[in-house]
Amino acid sequence: MNNSEPPKSKRMKQKDDSRRLLIEAAVRCFSRNGFHKTGIVEIAKEAGMSAGNLYRHFPSKDAFIIALVEEEQRHALSKMEFKETEKDPLGQILTIITSCVSNPVYPMDQRLWIEILAEASRNKGVRHVFNQSDIIMRESFKNLLTSAIHEKQVDPDYDVETLSLWLYALIDGLIARTATDEQFSFDHHMSQFNQLIRQALKPKEFQ
Repeated sequence: MNNSEPPKSKRMKQKDDSRRLLIEAAVRCFSRNGFHKTGIVEIAKEAGMSAGNLYRHFPSKDAFIIALVEEEQRHALSKMEFKETEKDPLGQILTIITSCVSNPVYPMDQRLWIEILAEASRNKGVRHVFNQSDIIMRESFKNLLTSAIHEKQVDPDYDVETLSLWLYALIDGLIARTATDEQFSFDHHMSQFNQLIRQALKPKEFQ
């Protein structure tokens, strides 16, 4: 019996491996020089590939940013679904916030996420993908917030749409603080942050 992997699957794996290699090379270049000072040829050289081979996977620099946004989205959504049945949905939200701030999905770091935010503010195509991802992510947050209201962790008078916006604004701000302030350690302040959020959101009857 032939247990070898089908040729098509091997080709797909090679394609995925090449794509991953290019993303990691782009991340190193973007982090080192910034998005606009990095050229396609530089990324290809960093990855040990020809520019022609790179274009088969990524037709433009924007495509790298879009791929990173989508990967961050997949990574975060997998965390949101992992503990769906737990009785502490607010705790799950806080865990997700901590993870997003402290450990952006490999191979990104906080500085590169700020670079992506800046590019989304200038580039219509990147902004569209970023906003679409934001809508999907906040929808999951809204589901968790609804569960938190059911578990009497969040005041039912709060609007979950507005809360999801504020929570995501907090994530962006904390990532920016982590990226720019060497003295700031979110892990160090995390317990007090969690306490503040729980206190701010809990039902009035328990305040």
